[in-house]
Amino acid sequence: MILAAGEGSRMGVHTEDRPKAFMDLGGRTLYARQRAVLDEYVDDVTVVLGYAADNVRDEVGGADVVVVEDWDDYDNAESLRRALQVVDDDVLVLNGDVIVTEQALEELLGAFARAPDGRNVVGCIRGDQEESTAIRCDEEGVVTDYGMIRGPQHAGVGVVDRSTVGPAASYLAGHREEWYPVVYPAFATDAVAIPRAHHVEINRPRDKVRAMRKLPMVATSEADVEI
Repeated sequence: MILAAGEGSRMGVHTEDRPKAFMDLGGRTLYARQRAVLDEYVDDVTVVLGYAADNVRDEVGGADVVVVEDWDDYDNAESLRRALQVVDDDVLVLNGDVIVTEQALEELLGAFARAPDGRNVVGCIRGDQEESTAIRCDEEGVVTDYGMIRGPQHAGVGVVDRSTVGPAASYLAGHREEWYPVVYPAFATDAVAIPRAHHVEINRPRDKVRAMRKLPMVATSEADVEI
């Protein structure tokens, strides 16, 4: 499940007419790069659209689509809530502005397979920071808090166990104006360290530049490296 309903207003010209997940990144969209990694590991893909949804419907590549028409009234907790209403299986959740490698995904899914029944997992970047949202855990690695707090950075990827799907959707109904990872401390969730070298998050134009230096990408126009 890829959450791509937001505008990504901090990206400026790059998202004037399309969601951030569908902007060009070295000759391919961010979404296409996500699918290149995800498709081998999941049975089906659902993408949640909102802002400029009609402009990218033809680019979803066979994925199921959930459209949040009133996307600007809520935060991404509402995107996840609506998407969870149409699935009845384990759900891999990926932020629309995050790319992870196959190795990172395998580490996350391996941890999920080893976790006790009913346990979710969420990726985080090792090391304390407070510039981005963070996951805080107890001594056993179980998530206890999430938000703009000091702790390991939330990696924008996780797995919601099928037994949690219904309860999580109900919980998010009361938190629609928040970020969806509030669901992780609300239900039993293990934190899984994702290597920083295998993770990219794109929030601002300068992040595109870093992404193209970090991953095997090549800028295709002057706009791609505009800061």
